[in-house]
Amino acid sequence: MDALIDLFTSFSGLLSLGIIGFVCLMAAYFIRLALRKIEQES
Repeated sequence: MDALIDLFTSFSGLLSLGIIGFVCLMAAYFIRLALRKIEQES
């Protein structure tokens, strides 16, 4: 439980959440981009 409190309250925890969110959004963008390219080729 202390880890969750640190994750949402400390600077390094919030920075980690920001990076995790950014990586998830970037992955979704690249998956969507790849699916569009695959659909264009077929």
